[in-house]
Amino acid sequence: MSASWRVGAPAGGSINVETAAPSRLKRVSLFHYSPALIFIAIVVADSTRLADPDLWGHVRFGQDVLAQRRLIFYDQYSYSAPGHLWLNHEWLTEVLMAAIYNAFGTVGLNLMKFACSAATIIFLALAMAETESPARVQFAILIAASVPLAMHLQFRPQILTFALMSSLLAILSRYNYRGRAPMWLAIPILAVWANLHGGFIMGLAALGTFTAVVFAQDLVLGRGMRRAMWLLAITAASTIATLATPYGVGTWQAVIHALQNPHTRTAIVDWLSLPDSLLLHWRQGRVAGVAGKILALAMFAALGVTFIQTPRGGDIALISIAALMIAAAFLAVRNLPLAVIATVTPLARHTALVLEARRERLGLPMAHAKERSPTINQLMVAVAAFELLILTGLFSKKMAASDPYPAGAISYMKEHHLSGNILADFQWGEYVIWHMPPASKVFIDGRYDTVYPSKVIDDYLAFTHGEVVGKEILVNYPHDFVLVGQKNDPAYKLVIAQPGWKQIYRDDSCVLFARDTSAAAKLAPITVSVKDTPENSFP
Repeated sequence: MSASWRVGAPAGGSINVETAAPSRLKRVSLFHYSPALIFIAIVVADSTRLADPDLWGHVRFGQDVLAQRRLIFYDQYSYSAPGHLWLNHEWLTEVLMAAIYNAFGTVGLNLMKFACSAATIIFLALAMAETESPARVQFAILIAASVPLAMHLQFRPQILTFALMSSLLAILSRYNYRGRAPMWLAIPILAVWANLHGGFIMGLAALGTFTAVVFAQDLVLGRGMRRAMWLLAITAASTIATLATPYGVGTWQAVIHALQNPHTRTAIVDWLSLPDSLLLHWRQGRVAGVAGKILALAMFAALGVTFIQTPRGGDIALISIAALMIAAAFLAVRNLPLAVIATVTPLARHTALVLEARRERLGLPMAHAKERSPTINQLMVAVAAFELLILTGLFSKKMAASDPYPAGAISYMKEHHLSGNILADFQWGEYVIWHMPPASKVFIDGRYDTVYPSKVIDDYLAFTHGEVVGKEILVNYPHDFVLVGQKNDPAYKLVIAQPGWKQIYRDDSCVLFARDTSAAAKLAPITVSVKDTPENSFP
């Protein structure tokens, strides 16, 4: 192999970039060496199966679009912002989830999640195959990445962002290391992505970063602008393609509002900084969450160390994307999976270069990896992976919930035919929307970024934090019921201290209050024991 890498040109010809540590490793793909190893990485990444607080809403909103045969542009689920413009940048994902659920139930949603997990891992394996790193290095990095990814590959529109980001980086990796790739695919990828989830903006950031670095390299080294202009045209076309949504510029407005919303970083756990999130999970004793974040941090550190040792790996553009995503993860932990995804390929490349340089220093002969893993080994790994897939509940008709939901209170309301305006915990908003009839509305739910005015969010935060001004929410809005947690819940303490409300239901998860002048208040209050408190699960 020559001492240079062929690095992308648009068509006809390529540009050579000299590297300080030219690789003599034979190109190896995990697809050829051992597809079973890819399968087990997919299973690990897909192993966490918990109902997200917004899952009920995503499916319900999609079902309503399918039933009404039109998009819903104005809110019809709340009484605090009725008729407010709803810029739903996840509309296509919700329609897809609803169609799958209607046809195949919870098992269908499980299979959808598995497909997204598989796509994410497969594209990462394709990207690493371009680095010429040994199969064992590729598998070690892939399985390490699958652990923190498993914490975030949940039943949310974000899973499509992870798959699409991996596909985009696979294309960029091929272009970077091989000199040619179907870069035009970025345009339809971004067009579809913008209708699936607001994470498309991170895809554009990755594409723009790659283009900017290539432009700077070519400018400094005097290579001409042909390659940079080609990439710039692709980036521009991809940006324009994101406007191909029912909301047009409104999709961008919704995403930008979410990024700038001051409530986001204080009220939503996903938007905490990586250090704050790690500390929170440590205090809560969530071992899996802590372990996943520490492993991700180890991958980031390994990339930094190996890059410092072999800085001329011919992939500064991919390193720049990884650095951007890592910085984004430190700002908001919801970006951690994107940082892991962006780290995988350059980490494989530079780890291989470090190992090769070490062999050269020690005068060791070049390692000769086997062309393929023995068939019997692959079969054993595949069987073990499939068993794990079954054990994690791929074909289960129920989906466990990690947090408590007001299943008992909702059953009580249905049993007594109660409905109306419900001031419920933010995390329970879409659960209530799913289970209660259309006659019932919620005060707030997980669509806080795309529906609710700042005044509504401010009032809710004051209430849920038990602030003195929070009691005003009980007077200023037409609530019929209040559904909150208990014991140490500040909102619960605030409600019981105010006149006009009567407790009608209580269990280990929640307390339901009704206005003391309502018909519901005439019902005999009940308290359900811990052992009789309904289990939490989807649906």
